[in-house]
Order: sequence, then structure tokens, then C-alpha cells
Amino acid sequence: MNSIAQIFRHVATLATVYILHLTNHISLLSNPTATVFIATCCITVSMIEVAEASESAEKTLSPGKLRSLGESAMMERKYTEAVSFYKKAIAIEPQNAKNYYQLYGVHKRMKSLNEALNDLTKAVELDPKAGWRILKGKLLMNLGQCEEASVEFALASKIAKDPKQANASADGNRDSLECATTLHEAMNMYQKEEWKTAVVMLNKVLAFTLDTPDLLFMKAQSEYHMEDYYGTVSGTGKLLKSYPKHIEAYQLRGEAYVRLNEFEAGVKHFREGLKLDPEHKGSEHNLIQVCTTVQPYFFYN
Repeated sequence: MNSIAQIFRHVATLATVYILHLTNHISLLSNPTATVFIATCCITVSMIEVAEASESAEKTLSPGKLRSLGESAMMERKYTEAVSFYKKAIAIEPQNAKNYYQLYGVHKRMKSLNEALNDLTKAVELDPKAGWRILKGKLLMNLGQCEEASVEFALASKIAKDPKQANASADGNRDSLECATTLHEAMNMYQKEEWKTAVVMLNKVLAFTLDTPDLLFMKAQSEYHMEDYYGTVSGTGKLLKSYPKHIEAYQLRGEAYVRLNEFEAGVKHFREGLKLDPEHKGSEHNLIQVCTTVQPYFFYN
């Protein structure tokens, strides 16, 4: 930043000298072009100096002040700014668990659950509080990692300091074990192609979760094999709302629409998949099949 400012200062100085030379020292006020040019240079230098001062001031902020700024940004829903403040606090105090915990809060509010898990994991490593372990267990369940969640709840129960934490640990451990068992059964039924039972089990698991694209896709696939095409459309719709670049979901949803004789909607989804990956064989094959055997005019719409 300093070098850039110096360059602009030199430019402004040289421009002044050059224009004075050209105008034979005539007042700059009588030369509008020269006046504007030098004013622009000076304004640019001033802006850079302000930015330098702001950057310098920010570098001198304490971690506590940065956390305070992060909290204010959170309250104003300026999440990107909040993340920036907390990361700067972490750069200064990398061993302070509170920095990671507050960053976890922002990422969770942004629904970036995997990033939130990374932040909370680091906070727990630095300061293994029972309350934080309980939160980590709940977050792991939200992500469909039920077995890992049960470990966190079990550890939390050993260091719980009050009845409320003890009860939360016990409840979480019970739910996570149920979730893990049900998920195991669901995967087993899915592999055996017992689609109806797989859907029932997956619905039970999904009741514990918030962000599990793989499980949502497995459920939609199972419903498709059961010829529940409306269920497939609904399930893939939920998936694409959170993951708009899920190519397989576009393909599966397109196939379900074709089965429902909604060919235009089917073609639309195959094309969306091909936009993301022009060489995706499944979407390409389905698009050609529908367009050539059912509705040839789609090629030209």
C-alpha cells in the first residue's frame, strides 16, 4: 500500500511540474484540464492515505476490540465483516478458544455448517468445555455424523458441571445413538435395494439433521425406484435449494418429471445439469432420448 501511495505522489508532483512547464507558469486556474488532472491526482493520493490510516489503525486493534466489532457486525447481520474481524483476532491470538467459538457462531448463522464445525472443533481442542462439546455434538448430528456426535455427548457427560448440562448430554447421547443405529439400518436397506424400508429409515435420520445432501439424494433415489415420482421431485427440489450445483439431482429430477409426462420440465433440468457439466453423460443421454423420441421440438426451443 505504501509503495502505491508513493507512486501516486510522484505522479502528482511530476504532473504539476510538466503542466507548469507547458503553460509557461501560467496560473493553473486558467487551464481547466491541468487543474482537473492535478486535482484528480491529489484526491487519489488522499484516498490512499485514508486507506493506509484505516489499515494501520485496524492493525493496532486489540483482539478484544476486534471481537467487539465482530459482535456488532453480527447484530447488524454483516456476517462477512464479522468473519473478517474474528479471523483477525485469531491471527493475533491463535490460542484463544473464544475467538474460534465466536467465529463458529457467525458461520452457523450463515448456515455454513461445515465451517462452523471446524471452528467449534478448534475451540473445543483449546478449551474442552462441556457446553461446547454439547454444541459440537448437536452440530455433528445436524451434519448426519451421528456416531461422532455420540462421542462428544459422552465426553460432555463426564465433565458436566450442573444438572442442565448433564441432562443435555444424556439426551444428546440417546438421540445420537438412535440416529446412528437408524442410519446404519437405512444404509443397509438402501444397499439391498429395499427401497420402501430405506425411505422410512432415511426419514427418521433426516429428522435429526439439517445439512445432509447425500442422505437427501439417497431418499430421492429410493422414492424414484418406488415409482413415487412426486416424492422424487419434492426431495430433489429441497436438495437443489441448498445445493444448486448438484448435477445428479438435476438429472434425477428430470427423469422423475419425464415419468410424470412433464417433458418440458424434464428437459429443463437435463439442460441445467449440462450447463454445470457439458460432458455429463447421464444428462446428455436423457436429453437426447426425450428430445428425439418424445418432443423433438425441444431442440429448437
